[in-house]
Amino acid sequence: MAPRLTIGLIIYNGATSARTCIDSLLSQSFTDFELLIFDNGSTDGTSEICEEYASRDSRVRHVRHPETVPQSVNFRGVLMAAQTQYFMWAADDDVWGPKFAELCISELDRHPNAVACCTKVIFRYPDGSERPARGTFPIRGNADHRVSTYLTNPRDSARLYGVYRTAALQASYPEGISMFAYDWLVVALSMLQGDHLEVDEFQLLRSGHAPGKYFEKYDRHFVREKNLTGLLSWALPLLPFSKELKKRLPNSSWGASYWRVVRLNLLQTLLLLKWKFPALSFLFSIAKRADRTFAGQPK
Repeated sequence: MAPRLTIGLIIYNGATSARTCIDSLLSQSFTDFELLIFDNGSTDGTSEICEEYASRDSRVRHVRHPETVPQSVNFRGVLMAAQTQYFMWAADDDVWGPKFAELCISELDRHPNAVACCTKVIFRYPDGSERPARGTFPIRGNADHRVSTYLTNPRDSARLYGVYRTAALQASYPEGISMFAYDWLVVALSMLQGDHLEVDEFQLLRSGHAPGKYFEKYDRHFVREKNLTGLLSWALPLLPFSKELKKRLPNSSWGASYWRVVRLNLLQTLLLLKWKFPALSFLFSIAKRADRTFAGQPK
């Protein structure tokens, strides 16, 4: 009989954290799962560690890509390989409490209209400081309300790592999407499928990173043209996200979310400029004031 849950572990050169991560996943109190590891062409000994686990635990399956693919392709690939009722992504530098899967699946079993559930999450930063994630709060209601509530501020993407109904999440992940904030797009589209729930217990420790990490990747891979069009494109990192969202949302959901998407574009542009040009840091204060003008989501 097939297991009920697939845990899709995305890993690339994670030799220093892989054992702690995998051990925490294999120690889940909910044991009816497969751990499907998509290794993105690692070169630092990660592959050997994954093979070791696969050889001694029949729940573990290791797939190593011969060469590195875009992160979003790897995320989608492991999701589409799942054939179980439930699915959750895992990142190699995170650690799970033993009841994470059990608590989330129990809630989903009790609420057939829900598509996802996550526990509360803690972020730990390189300096050792910790803070609770603010992005796992429950979102219920009709589809337009769920989408617009989420897009008020997608926060820290913590809910991406909850447990989902596999078929609903697969329907929410378009093929060929590789862009800034692709994770926001996937979660937003999952809001069309059903409610998001939260378990009031901390069961996931995530590695926190400064926003600059993501802007560095965006800046490094962006092909700048020496004209006004190229400059405007660089300064609007959420433009491709916005276009895909408009294309894929029902008209009513897009209408309910339009000004929230405009606001997200403004905030991300200001944050990008703050990172790229520190002298413009005062713009971040403007962004924070703008943020407080929007209601409907916990601060």
